[in-house]
Amino acid sequence: MKRLDTVYQFVVEQCDEQCRQKGTVAGVATEVVAQTLAIQRSNASSDLNALVKLNKLEKVEGKPVLYKTREALHQEHAAEVTGTVLDQIIGAEQSLKKPLQQAKAAVMYPPFGLHMLLLGETGVGKSMFAGAIFQYAQDTGRLSSHAPFVIFNCADYAHNPQLLLSQLFGVKKGSYTGAERDTAGLVEKADTGILFLDEVHRLPPEGQEMLFYLIDKGAYRALGEAVEERRVKVLIICATTENAESSLLRTFMRRIPMLITLPSIRERTMEERWRLIQSFFKNEAQALQLPVSVSKNTLIAFLLYECPNNIGQLKSDIKLSCARAFLEYVGSREKTLTVCSEDLSEYIRRGFVNYKVHRQDIEQIGITDSLIFFPGAGENQTVRNEPTGIYEVLEQKFNTLKAKGLSEQDIQLIMSLEIDVYVKQYMSKFRKNNLEELYKIVDRKVVGMTQEFLQYVQAETGKPLEEKVLFGMSIHIANALERIRDGKEIVNPHVREIERSYPKEFALAQHFAKLAEREFSVIIPNDELGFITMFLVLDDPLRQAAPGRVGVIVAMHGNSTATSMAEVVNRLLGEKHAVGYDMPLEQKTEMALEEIICLVKEQDKGQGVLLLVDMGSLVMFGDIIYERTGIVIKTVEMVTTPLVLEAARKALLMTSLEEIYYSLTNISPYLGRMYWNSVEFPHRLNEDVIVTACITGRGTAIKLKNILKKSLAEYDRPVDILPIEIGSMEDYLRKLTKISQEKNLLAVVSSIRPQNASIPYLSTKELLEGKIGTIFRGMKPSAVTVPVLDNIQFMVEVINEHLSIDGAAFIQAYEFFVRRLAENALLLPEDADIGLILHLACTIERLLRGGVLDGGKHSGLDMAAYGESLRVVEQALGVMEEAFAVKLPVQECRNIVKLIYLI
Repeated sequence: MKRLDTVYQFVVEQCDEQCRQKGTVAGVATEVVAQTLAIQRSNASSDLNALVKLNKLEKVEGKPVLYKTREALHQEHAAEVTGTVLDQIIGAEQSLKKPLQQAKAAVMYPPFGLHMLLLGETGVGKSMFAGAIFQYAQDTGRLSSHAPFVIFNCADYAHNPQLLLSQLFGVKKGSYTGAERDTAGLVEKADTGILFLDEVHRLPPEGQEMLFYLIDKGAYRALGEAVEERRVKVLIICATTENAESSLLRTFMRRIPMLITLPSIRERTMEERWRLIQSFFKNEAQALQLPVSVSKNTLIAFLLYECPNNIGQLKSDIKLSCARAFLEYVGSREKTLTVCSEDLSEYIRRGFVNYKVHRQDIEQIGITDSLIFFPGAGENQTVRNEPTGIYEVLEQKFNTLKAKGLSEQDIQLIMSLEIDVYVKQYMSKFRKNNLEELYKIVDRKVVGMTQEFLQYVQAETGKPLEEKVLFGMSIHIANALERIRDGKEIVNPHVREIERSYPKEFALAQHFAKLAEREFSVIIPNDELGFITMFLVLDDPLRQAAPGRVGVIVAMHGNSTATSMAEVVNRLLGEKHAVGYDMPLEQKTEMALEEIICLVKEQDKGQGVLLLVDMGSLVMFGDIIYERTGIVIKTVEMVTTPLVLEAARKALLMTSLEEIYYSLTNISPYLGRMYWNSVEFPHRLNEDVIVTACITGRGTAIKLKNILKKSLAEYDRPVDILPIEIGSMEDYLRKLTKISQEKNLLAVVSSIRPQNASIPYLSTKELLEGKIGTIFRGMKPSAVTVPVLDNIQFMVEVINEHLSIDGAAFIQAYEFFVRRLAENALLLPEDADIGLILHLACTIERLLRGGVLDGGKHSGLDMAAYGESLRVVEQALGVMEEAFAVKLPVQECRNIVKLIYLI
């Protein structure tokens, strides 16, 4: 017989014997094969690996590496204790398959198992895994049912090595002051069982040496014990989040033969994460002894959000969401605790951003509705808790929004969105159905009246209505009639806009009111006619597919702000219409402009584009893009999610660009005053004026005014700036003519050249490039030219909203800082303002709150070359330090110098 066959036969016999005696197969080590068969270890290793390649053996990684036959795997499965705790761990057949095989092999290895080291990030479940190993050892008979499982976290006493060692190994009486009696250590308490040492990297070197002596000899000495040794029989499981090679002694590592790495939550499958979520909600239902209902969106958010601290964080976040929901549950009459997306922290709700990437995985899992988790052995149930009609939906939503403290303005916006979305979803439930089925739930007379009304609509419009409208509207009308009879109020917060936006359809709905009065002797209120109109409008197939909608682009500073906002809006509307553009603070303005121009060209369908921006140079892009492309653009600043919702909703309903723009600017509280409906001037206006005129929106004209204002401050002649909006070329000329007649019009700054060639003109692009000399003829500039600070007055509101310092005082100090730099020929790079303002403002806020700033690593700045610049920057920052009574670190000065010289 060849040596290879001899080795294989020996492994087969050993595996069979292990399976008969212990019910599981640990495998055979290379050393055992070499010694028993009297062959060199290198030859035994070569033969075993050759058998693995021939698919006759399977290798189990660890220390030592073990080999088992494939036939033995089937025998092991048949003889293995069924339903052991290890087999029930979520992921046992997926990401945890290899770690579980290693754990089983370590437990079963004779004579008393192999010591183990569990590796993995914080929160992957190392403690839980160690407990499961202990339970498995008892289930298989490797440990007795009375065997101890002792847990010790080495970090608890890491600051006191002597105390840590005394906890582990015990203390001999008189070994130190206060040691009045012999005290047993945890090692002694773990005798005949398992000792689990968590965060073992916090064990000092002397502790590691004592531990590997215990591993080698099965003996140890208590603290203060000189001669006598104590003997124990203990299996050690260690755990660490650190790199074992760098944090543990090599001599210690050599004595831990089985290294088991547990995967992070990022490495686990979506199915495993779903099972973990279900398990944790089940645990909460059990702890609360209440059914826990979890909304579909909440389940999706938990599936998709970033969870850096792994399973531990997922478990804590689920517990916290239940705790928040419990606060609303207490005192209510509900029998079920309801967890919805409002109960989640913001970073969890951000998981919705990943929905598009993982949509297929979620559909495969089968999350279609809310789930109820019952305490005890009850099965999870999928539930549909939707109200039966529009009124209940609106009432529920209104009460929820009001309870959460939203402003009346935001509530109105969201409620108007709810009407559109709900009617669309409500109609999508109905397909072609049998009328007999409809008669079972709706009175025939109601169905007949609805049919008569729809026939009238089709005759008046010439457009066919789908059959599903009859079913959806019949059920809705039955609900409305019942509500009117019961004296319940019908409220439609969107009725005026519906009447204004769809006058023809609203007039048709009034015919329905006449039919209802004739058939049922009821008066249909206008609010209800608004709902009837929406059924007619949202079913219009031509409107749904029509080209020419206004494009909606959201552009914001930051890495994912705009795209996240657009994604949320698109999901809520069920349409992919809003487009997001993220502009990192370090990105050059020119590059952002070119990319947004490309987006505008893509989104323009002939009706123009609405550009929703946050701040800074983005506010000015609309005029420049119009100059370059001729595409009509309206710009709205200080964008919020409700504004984007309103813009996209109106665009989908074919509302014109002008209507959308004026609707949003009436909502936004951040736009300044502007002379746009008339040219009535305020009293005491200076004789000399400059006009800033924009076609893209009044906010842009006001920003142009702010830029000019700062430049004019350096000249010796008083000039007023009038921002106006261009409604049409005739309107533009009329306003300029009137201003010229009453005032000395020095110049017009705009993207559109005036038809009157005698009026000095400067384009928006030229202004931003600093080419302002042509309109300042006859004015004497001061000695120092101060750089234009691009819209930083806007940052007053940003700072006041997001930080706890005075925005106006800070910006005033910042302007002085920039002026002082300019006087010393130091200029900040273009577009550096916003980023530097936010950084310095946050730094000052932190100092005021008592925070300690890290001085940071040495900047590497050559003090000999840049010493004078550092001195200037430090002095320029002095007014900021004085204004807020703080002292900025020297590192801040170095960073600003590096920014100036682009080091």
